[in-house]
Amino acid sequence: MADNSTTMGEDYLLERKTKNDLKDLLKTLVAFANSVRPGHVARILIGERDDGTPEDLDPDVVQKTVRKEADKIYPPIIWRSAVYGKAGKQCVRVEIEHSGDTPHFGGPAWVRRGSVTVEATEEEFQRLIDLRSSLVFELEQWVGKPATLELVTIYQDGAVRANTLDGLLKVVNRFYVTLAYNNRDWSFPLKAITICWDDLKKRLKLIVEQRVRLQN
Repeated sequence: MADNSTTMGEDYLLERKTKNDLKDLLKTLVAFANSVRPGHVARILIGERDDGTPEDLDPDVVQKTVRKEADKIYPPIIWRSAVYGKAGKQCVRVEIEHSGDTPHFGGPAWVRRGSVTVEATEEEFQRLIDLRSSLVFELEQWVGKPATLELVTIYQDGAVRANTLDGLLKVVNRFYVTLAYNNRDWSFPLKAITICWDDLKKRLKLIVEQRVRLQN
């Protein structure tokens, strides 16, 4: 197989490992599975040194090691491995996707922070739990992306006013959603959000209902 590996340095979605670095493979697999966002893929390039140069290894042995470590993880992660060639040598690429069943455990809950693997803080652990919610999971895929916001104001006398705006989804958790529009951030309870689709602009549409009491 041809070399499809990246030449970029390590980041939170990429790590290179030599055959002698596999003692912490379980920790790395768990960290990537807990950190990769929906729609993205994390990669471990086994057989490449930090500068990208390949080493000699037995790909069959490496793939068996990967499977053995991956089988220790609960809930199971979504992963696959493939052998690829680089500079006449064989390496193993392991790809990990978001499973929707975070957090995963192989011991402690590990996440990626920058280019290193660390134990999840209480806040990070709770965010992983939040992703089990189908609503949070769907919204998480749109964090940092433009979204259409429809503000629906329902008055006490039954009058309804709707206002459609361009916004940016910034924060999502099990309690609230934060959007940026009109040059500032606005937060709304998650229970007030209805997810829809903007067919015209081909993007997420959030319908937010607000009830207003009339002043006497």
